[in-house]
Amino acid sequence: MATKYITRLAALAATLLCAAACIYPFEVELSHNGEWPLVVEGDILLGERSTVTLSHVRPFNADPNEFQTFTATGYIEAENGSRIEGVSSPIYTLLSSSSSSYRSEAALSFDTTTLTGGQRYRLHLTTYDLEGHELNTYESDWLEPCPAPTIDGLNYSHHPEYDELWVGLSMHCNGSHYFRWTFDEDWEYHSDVYTNLEYKTDTRSVGYYEWGANNLYYCWKSAKSGQIDIFSTVNQTEDRFEELAFYRIPLDDKRLQVLYRITVHLEAISENAYNYWSNIKQSSEGQGSIFSPTPSQMASNVRCISDPDVQVVGYLNLSTRASAVMYYDNAVNHFYVQGRLYERDDHKVSNSRRDSLAYWYAHGYLPYDQVYENPAPTPSHSMWTPNYCIDCRMQGGTKKRPDDWPNGDF
Repeated sequence: MATKYITRLAALAATLLCAAACIYPFEVELSHNGEWPLVVEGDILLGERSTVTLSHVRPFNADPNEFQTFTATGYIEAENGSRIEGVSSPIYTLLSSSSSSYRSEAALSFDTTTLTGGQRYRLHLTTYDLEGHELNTYESDWLEPCPAPTIDGLNYSHHPEYDELWVGLSMHCNGSHYFRWTFDEDWEYHSDVYTNLEYKTDTRSVGYYEWGANNLYYCWKSAKSGQIDIFSTVNQTEDRFEELAFYRIPLDDKRLQVLYRITVHLEAISENAYNYWSNIKQSSEGQGSIFSPTPSQMASNVRCISDPDVQVVGYLNLSTRASAVMYYDNAVNHFYVQGRLYERDDHKVSNSRRDSLAYWYAHGYLPYDQVYENPAPTPSHSMWTPNYCIDCRMQGGTKKRPDDWPNGDF
């Protein structure tokens, strides 16, 4: 792949906005009338499965017993009267901010793979307590589908001035003016020290293993962007962008060590959705004025129809996502720069001392080399170093190779 600089678009850079995807450290003006405000997160995605998560906000000084564990049902209604039922599953993730908190407690999944953009849709929700008593019913506004953008390509470039790899996005807006993207990352990396030795706990001895059987050198790791990036093109004269540099990775980052993959999901959103997420950003990052609305004051497009006094936080969007995948192979470009290695603490241990071998293994060390002293058919000692230098899993990865990974390392 040819290396070239990505031209940064100054006009767009001023409008790039970020909003946290799962937790917003906002100050909420709570009104409590039997049920804390419901947080609705998710979108209706045409042509792929859609997921909506539900939570309740509560202040920290509230009785912990008032954390409402609940279940939910729901369906997506089309203008022609058809509907898609949601499949419910509970999730429990405690999230918090400076003065209030919520935890995602319910999720509804919808099979929207066959939905098209020829009509409007809306979401219906009903919440229940654990005894099956109905709490409240909710309904979204009718949602208009936004024209889907087109991703023309993803590219990367080495920018030596910043010691970074820049990822660029080229796209056609197709008449839309407000956008949101998320991305998923997968990468292969390896530990600092390779070994083909292992400590055998059954015999308390050091021996060789076959390549791949217990290999701790190569690992894979995945991550989601953890944020939702939004931008507007209302001041843009063209209906496309060429190599917008939207993401940077330091060259000493382990993600670039072997093979890196980024999958970008881009969708057009409504102007109201854009304004909502802009306010979320200003509130969460402290950029708003004292007159800025809190999320609970922002106009959600989901409302409680059984009790108008119950607040709802969140904004749904109806769209078709465009997706694109890009790989960076360090064997081709060699941009990766070895960062700081883990501190080594090597020890020479006698192979005949099984108690010593067991001691170092129990204290987090692993063997990486055999030592032959004098002409001898078998090694007399082995070299040991901390397991975080040898075992790639100690850096948060896994030995499970993605099924669609393009190379054969294991």
